[in-house]
Amino acid sequence: MAMYNYGLDSFTHVEHLYNNTKPIRGTNIVPIGDRRRKWECIIKVSPHQYVLSDYGEHQLSHTAAVVWTRNADGTDTVQFRNETGDYAHNGRYSFLERCMPLGMRFVVDSGKQYIHYVTSRYYLPKSADKPVVFTSQTLPLEPDAGHRHNGAWTLTSDPHPVPVIRVRVNKEAKAPYKKAIDEYLHWAWAMTPLLEGTMDWESNREATRGANAVKGNTFRDMLMDDQHEQRTTMVHAFLCELADSMGNRYWSGFSDKNVSLTSDPKKFRTKFNTWINYYGEFNDSFEEYREVK
Repeated sequence: MAMYNYGLDSFTHVEHLYNNTKPIRGTNIVPIGDRRRKWECIIKVSPHQYVLSDYGEHQLSHTAAVVWTRNADGTDTVQFRNETGDYAHNGRYSFLERCMPLGMRFVVDSGKQYIHYVTSRYYLPKSADKPVVFTSQTLPLEPDAGHRHNGAWTLTSDPHPVPVIRVRVNKEAKAPYKKAIDEYLHWAWAMTPLLEGTMDWESNREATRGANAVKGNTFRDMLMDDQHEQRTTMVHAFLCELADSMGNRYWSGFSDKNVSLTSDPKKFRTKFNTWINYYGEFNDSFEEYREVK
């Protein structure tokens, strides 16, 4: 089934497509594009409003992906909506991408969705109650100009604040392990010159694989047991991360260019603390909202 940009740039253009597209046989469904994708259709709500639906002919305007409205002053308003639910809605994303008017783009970036226009992008929350709405500043072109609308658009909905994930160390959870962490740090520092001489592609791979099974409570138990069998493997895994941050490589022809992993004590301590927080699961994640300026 073919998918392509519909190029619907104005209310007049949507109205023209609706009036000149034959409904699917035996139904009132007016498809937008490929007739086999009959769930992607145009719904006439009133002479002044049309819905571009990705859920068939019964989708309501307050939940629809795109709503086109002809205002009393002759200007156009277009609303864009995301799906609801904190997971990927790839079908909706694809539909919105294909429904963008001239000059607009639908953007997915770092798990968030935006409507991009000119030099700005506007966050589109995963909520039917929080659309991004634009209104044309000028009247659309006449029908004999091909139903195109090349005028500027103005954001007429309030900009939605963008959620940002923050990470904070749970100091209360970490406090009982402070002494053990300090001892492990000094032991790791002392062991580094020995382990560094054994690091190659194969040993690094095995250490990294082994570390994946030692997290959370298992890692915390290891911190409290200075005879734990995984202590050396975990330090090796830490050194792999440290080495990567320093640009070291451990395969033939490159190892002679590596920097000593104990050449920067401050970096060693900082990276070790970050590593401890991750494997010990001492980090708490929370969501903040960044206001749009």
